[in-house]
Amino acid sequence: MLLADRQLFPSVSVGITLNHDTHESAEDLLREAHVAVHRAKQGGRHRFEIFDAALHQQVVHQLDLEGELRNALQNGEFEPYFQPIVRLEDGAIVGHESLLRWHHPRRGLLAPGAFLAVAEESGCIAQIDWQIFERTCAMLACQPQGGAYYTINVSPQHFRSPKLARRLLEMIARHGVAPQRLRVEITESAVLEDPDLMLRTLNDLRETGVLAVLDDFGTGYSSLSYLHRFPLRCIKIDRSFVEAMRLGQEGGSEADIRAVLAMSSALDMDVIAEGIETRRQQDALLALGCPYGQGFLFSPPRPASGVGPGRVTGAGRSVPEVDATCHAGQVLARMRDCPCRQPAFVPGAVRHPGPKVPIQPTLSIPHVGVVPS
Repeated sequence: MLLADRQLFPSVSVGITLNHDTHESAEDLLREAHVAVHRAKQGGRHRFEIFDAALHQQVVHQLDLEGELRNALQNGEFEPYFQPIVRLEDGAIVGHESLLRWHHPRRGLLAPGAFLAVAEESGCIAQIDWQIFERTCAMLACQPQGGAYYTINVSPQHFRSPKLARRLLEMIARHGVAPQRLRVEITESAVLEDPDLMLRTLNDLRETGVLAVLDDFGTGYSSLSYLHRFPLRCIKIDRSFVEAMRLGQEGGSEADIRAVLAMSSALDMDVIAEGIETRRQQDALLALGCPYGQGFLFSPPRPASGVGPGRVTGAGRSVPEVDATCHAGQVLARMRDCPCRQPAFVPGAVRHPGPKVPIQPTLSIPHVGVVPS
């Protein structure tokens, strides 16, 4: 169709609901049709969706979860967990990434995948993020001066506000934290949404010492132009590239990683490889020239009580099928199928009846832990 001399290609998404005895008013029908059309749009548009019992259960679950999220905000149930960023050559801890966790009163410890979509749709995510930012700064203020830096994940919607930089800097000053010790992690989608506002915000932060890290590099637009334009200090190679390494065989991602490393070196940026889970991956990344990394090989995300200065030791002796988890001040090794790998596990407390398996000197299991530097 033509509109004002422009050719348009409209599409239609349809939500359908059927009248039955449980409907008490026309508003009930309209509400269900609205839910169905929303699902149709989520499925790719230009399609229809029928409201059925399964969709009804999903709506009820979503409404319940939204109410629980709002209660969790009031009760302070959201907590940052910290995963170390290490120098691959010697295991020295150079930083920590602050990761969102929810201490659900019934379901235990939840990762963002269990509630993030509802939090974003309901508008709760901004409040949740700022609670995590505040708690991260409070924790950082208790750490020794001049130690490792901490990164916070700042979602694209925060960058829609021109007051973001000022609010972050006020928070940093209120907690008495050196700006150089806090970094913001951004995604490629955030960079592309409003490049001019993003540039102003990052420049304001950089002027005071808060540096920017580009997260999940390689999964989105990955334009060299914005790497050159924006004041980025570090690139994080997405875990999918680490998983896709063939370790000497053809068809792996080594060439892609090598290209990212060469590009970042030319732009004077640091590089962190995410999702390192085996010693072979660590060795391969070192051979490619990658300086930093993070992943379960070194440590799972831990609460603030399990974070401290030092270095990760024993990574060079790690075997692929073992993780190390801190419990009651000692290092325990557990196999990957252990329930502690599930979302309900809380580092620092055993939430399952399985046996504790302490490291024995006679076992060829790595002693991976944090020791004073």
